Amino acid sequence: MPANAITLTVRGESVSIGDLFKEGGQELTHPPSAVAFGNFDGVHVGHRALFAHLREVAQEQHLRVTALTFDPHPLQLLRPELAPRALDTLAWRRHWLEQAGAAHVEVLRFDQELRLKSAEWFAEHILFRRLNAKILVVSDESRFGHQGRGDRQLLEQMAPRFGVKILRCEAVVRSGTPVSSSRIRRLVAAGEVTLANEMLERRFALRGQVIHGDGRGRTIGFPTANLAVDSQVHPASGVYAGWLVRQLPGQPDQWRQPAVCNIGVRPTVDGTRHQIEAHVIDWQGDLYGQSLSLHIEQRLRGERRFESIERLQEQIARDRDRAQVILAETP
Repeated sequence: MPANAITLTVRGESVSIGDLFKEGGQELTHPPSAVAFGNFDGVHVGHRALFAHLREVAQEQHLRVTALTFDPHPLQLLRPELAPRALDTLAWRRHWLEQAGAAHVEVLRFDQELRLKSAEWFAEHILFRRLNAKILVVSDESRFGHQGRGDRQLLEQMAPRFGVKILRCEAVVRSGTPVSSSRIRRLVAAGEVTLANEMLERRFALRGQVIHGDGRGRTIGFPTANLAVDSQVHPASGVYAGWLVRQLPGQPDQWRQPAVCNIGVRPTVDGTRHQIEAHVIDWQGDLYGQSLSLHIEQRLRGERRFESIERLQEQIARDRDRAQVILAETP
């Protein structure tokens, strides 16, 4: 497959754009669908409201609810230096979309070939033909196609020719401001995870593999699991209460323990490398190599330098006790 071929990912399988056509030039299409498209990073309360509305409309007209999303984020190709870190992984995004009401989730790889496709091509060949949209939910901020020239107005102009109804997506407002993925990313990056969790309607979770650290936590009586998190936004440096969980999308938790977590450079021991390390409360065992999620409940304090290791140990003990109380109240 050419390196720049447009691909669609369905249940982890990539399909090139050439495979979207049958012999004779007829496109392979889905059942008549009610469609929403976007990045849907985090699948927050606004996205959930959108799909709840879409599901109601789809049931009335016997349509399948379809979510079309993109990977990677378009800015990673267009302006890599401005590309945001994600709120969650693609696998979990798919899960949250299904949980929100999408009967089918299709992932379109944003690559150079897609970037050059016109808005008209995208609307006709992907939305109207490939996804067989009969109802399309679009926000006023939606942009698509080459140089972002496609918008709600263009879709409304094209829709009658394909028998498609365009519905407007209303923003969900919290604290006087519309909820958006970018707003939640800013909150997480500022350490305001409690408010971010309210907008996500669940705990923000960091996902990664447990790697070997320098073992310093164990030497001071608080062994930690060091989590390697690559593409997600990191909360502000500080100490957090949360849950360390072994889980797969759509499946019950396999293992879940309360934890107190430090995010930052550990200034007391002259650390320089940013780390995410969690001390599992009242539990001992080997977690190396395991893929875990750290569900963050609340920020306890900022990261700071202590005058001695003894003062650091005393503070960690207080952090642990406080985290234990908080997590006992919010299981």
